Amino acid sequence: MSNKKIKVKMNPLLNKSVVRDTESQIVFQNDWVEIPVDIWERLKDNKYNQGGERIPVLLADEDVIEEEPVDYSTESDEETVEEVVEDFFIAEEE
Repeated sequence: MSNKKIKVKMNPLLNKSVVRDTESQIVFQNDWVEIPVDIWERLKDNKYNQGGERIPVLLADEDVIEEEPVDYSTESDEETVEEVVEDFFIAEEE
């Protein structure tokens, strides 16, 4: 498992106050949350249908936080193709 993390927060254009990843139980609001990159890879393409538009649920700070040294010369540039799963619980306003 990778030790890389990325800062993620709820999209401010989303008209919700909280979203939660149903698999990891991580809660996202308007503040940045550091999450493992593998969780971000699973969640980043999720969109929410709002007012006839599909809006990204989460936004990421593009700077990946390294927790261990990485030799970039050995990394592959190939992208992995993952199945996209809708796995957000969108909290309704109370």
